[in-house]
Amino acid sequence: MADWSHLSGLFSKVSACDISNVCHLIAESFCQDKAIRSDQLISSWSIEEWWDVRAALIELMKKATQQDWTREQIHKELDSVNDAYKSAISEAICIHSKSMKRKLLQNTASISQAVLSDFDWKLQLALSSDKMSSLHQPLVTLDLDIRQANGDRKEVALEMNKEELAKLIASLENCSKSVQQLTVPS
Repeated sequence: MADWSHLSGLFSKVSACDISNVCHLIAESFCQDKAIRSDQLISSWSIEEWWDVRAALIELMKKATQQDWTREQIHKELDSVNDAYKSAISEAICIHSKSMKRKLLQNTASISQAVLSDFDWKLQLALSSDKMSSLHQPLVTLDLDIRQANGDRKEVALEMNKEELAKLIASLENCSKSVQQLTVPS
């Protein structure tokens, strides 16, 4: 957990308006996966101080967003920080909470290296096969478009009968329950 008494000393080097701008900048960079440019850094802080402030604020923003903290809870967490800075920080967290929650959910959903980007399905009726002249079995063809971490796309085609489809649906429902237990509440 962050040492807010130490960070309070760093905050005192700049105005509450600067802290507000820093909070918005950090939240936007987190939500958009963009690095903060060096010309956006506050010159009152050394690079080490900047990284301390950034790390502490990101940690606070994530925790406050995941646990749906109110402004009062944020202020309580920032107990040793000046009231003007508390207000600036809590205001920025409240403004960006929805986009941060979306980003945290997106990060949770894409834990693996491959992510399902699209799918298509078809229902077919197999009338016969090379072994049986009269089959009349429904088959589902499921085409999955999977995006790899490096941006490449891979297509996977599955053909399933009724029992295999039921197993797949049950597995996906179990996966969904597991992911819902890991995600932040909406």
